[in-house]
Amino acid sequence: MKIYPIEHDEVYQRLSNYLRKERVAIKKYDKNSHYLCIMEGIQLVGVVGWQELGTNHIRLKTDYIKKDFRGQGLYTLLWNARMQKIFKMYSPTVMSAYCTSLSLPKYKKEGFNITRMGDNGIAYTKLKVEK
Repeated sequence: MKIYPIEHDEVYQRLSNYLRKERVAIKKYDKNSHYLCIMEGIQLVGVVGWQELGTNHIRLKTDYIKKDFRGQGLYTLLWNARMQKIFKMYSPTVMSAYCTSLSLPKYKKEGFNITRMGDNGIAYTKLKVEK
């Protein structure tokens, strides 16, 4: 399996139905987000994204691994690739994310704190980046 950059339109076209079923938000049109995906041959297996919200604020978003591929360490591979890319491109002092119950354990493990829990079970998390 390999990790590649992928355009928003392709993420939306290939995964939006899966994402919405698991309450992972995705807009039809989004020019400001960047994505990495993991592929097995021509099959898109998973995706992670991010968006620059301000000079030093990065929002992590759209974390998803197809059900048949979970529990194989692919999310961690994508997470690490995304973080390497972000720290190469930006100098964030704050990172944030909205997390479902599936992604929240990883965020907590990585030091993100829940700052607000929505009525819908979606947690808003934040991390102050130390340099």
